Amino acid sequence: MSGPAAALLRGLDRAVGLALLALLAALVAIGGLQIVFRFVLGNPLPWVLEASVLGMVWATMLSGYVGVRQNRHLSADFVGLRLSPRRRWVLDLVAMLLCLVFLAVYGWSSLAVVDAMDGIPFTSLPVEQPALYWSLPVGALLMALAFAVRLREHAASRPR
Repeated sequence: MSGPAAALLRGLDRAVGLALLALLAALVAIGGLQIVFRFVLGNPLPWVLEASVLGMVWATMLSGYVGVRQNRHLSADFVGLRLSPRRRWVLDLVAMLLCLVFLAVYGWSSLAVVDAMDGIPFTSLPVEQPALYWSLPVGALLMALAFAVRLREHAASRPR
């Protein structure tokens, strides 16, 4: 892939990587703060659990995008080890298409969850529950985009 689409994709990769770095750094800082406040000062912070869950769920969904983009996600490819290159290519194609179907269903279904959480606040954070659940359709969309790019690259590598 080259041109504006490649530049846009590199920019998205960079933005997701920076967001993931910020979330993970925040999780470490929040955990450290809780240790100091709970055990040193004897006054635990009430918002730490909710903030940690929020950060961890978003980090997990963003990590899914990074894993697909770098082709480092979990896969069980032992089924195709003894197949010819052509059949292996077809098996990989089917697996990616199934992943895209799953992500479409998952992403679409998660919108109902976001909608159901509307108006429900966190106990100790000044945001509502959808701030957590928007990670589901956003993550599904990012992973679907990453699989679409991989599908395009896969099509170009078709064995003859």
